[in-house]
Amino acid sequence: MNHVLTYLDLADSLLCSTPTRAQIAGSPKLAFRQTYQIRVDRTMPFEFIANLMPPFCRLWEADVRFVYSEYDAALTGLGGDMQADVFIIWIDWRIYSQSMTAQEAVHWLHERIQKLRAATNKPIWVNNWPESLVETDILFSFSASDRGWFRKLNMHISEWIERNTDCMLIDLAALAQGCPEPFHDYRNEEISNYPFSNEATIMVSRHLSVHLLPAAFAPRLKAIALDLDDTLYNGVLGEEGPEAVLLTEGHHLLQRLLLRLKQSGMLLTLCSRNEEQDVKALFEKRDDFPLKWDDFAAVCANWRTKAENLDRLAQILNIDPSAFLFVDDNPAELLKMAAARPEVHLLRAKRNGIETMKGLCHYPGLYQLHPDDAALSRTADIQANQQRERIRHEASDYNAYLASLKMRITVYENDSSHAKRLYELSRKTNQFNLALRRMTEREVNEAMDINHFLSAAVSLSDVLSDSGVIGAFICRIEGEQAQLIETLFSCRALGREIETVAFAWVLEKLAARGVQHLQIDTIQGPRNAPALDWLKRFVDDPSKPQSLHELLKRVKAACRDHPAKVEVKA
Repeated sequence: MNHVLTYLDLADSLLCSTPTRAQIAGSPKLAFRQTYQIRVDRTMPFEFIANLMPPFCRLWEADVRFVYSEYDAALTGLGGDMQADVFIIWIDWRIYSQSMTAQEAVHWLHERIQKLRAATNKPIWVNNWPESLVETDILFSFSASDRGWFRKLNMHISEWIERNTDCMLIDLAALAQGCPEPFHDYRNEEISNYPFSNEATIMVSRHLSVHLLPAAFAPRLKAIALDLDDTLYNGVLGEEGPEAVLLTEGHHLLQRLLLRLKQSGMLLTLCSRNEEQDVKALFEKRDDFPLKWDDFAAVCANWRTKAENLDRLAQILNIDPSAFLFVDDNPAELLKMAAARPEVHLLRAKRNGIETMKGLCHYPGLYQLHPDDAALSRTADIQANQQRERIRHEASDYNAYLASLKMRITVYENDSSHAKRLYELSRKTNQFNLALRRMTEREVNEAMDINHFLSAAVSLSDVLSDSGVIGAFICRIEGEQAQLIETLFSCRALGREIETVAFAWVLEKLAARGVQHLQIDTIQGPRNAPALDWLKRFVDDPSKPQSLHELLKRVKAACRDHPAKVEVKA
């Protein structure tokens, strides 16, 4: 298990505090599974940042390769041969501050990015400018009005980013605000025309490597399994009691961060070797804990192994163990988890809490590019699923169980207001995803065109909770032929045949539009067996076009007596 300890040590040094350049250079070379090519069109050096990125990227089994443009203030020829996985436009905005207004500068950039966007649907990232650097820049002479130019520039860039899909901001202004050291280094500026300090360079490199890149290319983790003793507080609950364990300032900050992660859509769970009644009493008695008992989607507190408990948590949440981050202060428990469930992600908790908090802030797979519209309902929905499971065991049969839920399915036909939610589902749904297409925002928006697509967003509610939009079907239509290019359903919705009922509606709608044959896109991934098994109930060979009439008969037969009410909103 030496490789596990190597990984934990590397995560400690790179994530839990700001590493030194020597620590980064001396990092062990972990294995990687995927290589990403990054094209950098620039008006100033980027190599100082790029050279530090590989060790950070190895934490999520990725490697990065860079292709650079010449230095070009006009930004002609953006994108090169267009073979990159992501395009970075790296700009020293100071060189435009005397010749354009801030709004003109952003419009000038927009015109160039439009040409690049016409040639690629891959992510495009562009930087703003740290206002604090303007304050300390001794090589450029800036007046108060000049400093206002950069404030306006950052405002206009942010507004432009919000309006343009698949474009992302490298927020140097925000990074500079959180940098404890000066962001600018005039010595670097004089020697190499590179204005940023060593501390700033490390911060930007880490942000790109563990936040933006994994958020763009890897599924977001779905749940955090947390130890209790010496992880969420100092002390041992079973020995000291709920009143005596110590909530340090660092642990208070850690719990507040976990609460924000929950509000962003992350599911919090407890995986602890304690008595459950003691754990519940702890959260009931400690008013100073930011986290409350109801903030946890599921709890396994007992004396079984933590690997067994994580399996149970995965079953309750209906997600794969590989979607978990397991946080524990005990290296032995982390090693046991790695031996039993090597797919589970690991983070070693620190006694002071602050380093644990920093580790979570930078752990690859927790950062998200956009707010999650379904975040607020996710934990409540999972808790409601546990109630549903109890009702199911008590019901006389499966149909009686379904009827007791009084489910309502709403299908939104080509409704562009749900495009963002469909994009979120495409990026993070793994178990019930037939094509694993990972659609871009632009592709999802194009799929709202009713003349060429049928896009169905599916929402679900019942007597226990409103789950919101939990699924989608996206079909491309050409005359009598249609192609089901993506099928997505959240794990929260599985087990109630919602996907089958919604599929029957989609097929009926295609038939009404004159479609005779349907090609269904599928790909076998590491975790989407549930989706492929569901499709096998209706299709023997998905590689061949299906007769829509025959497929519709089979699907309708499978959900003929389903008690859910279906409402359509076009």
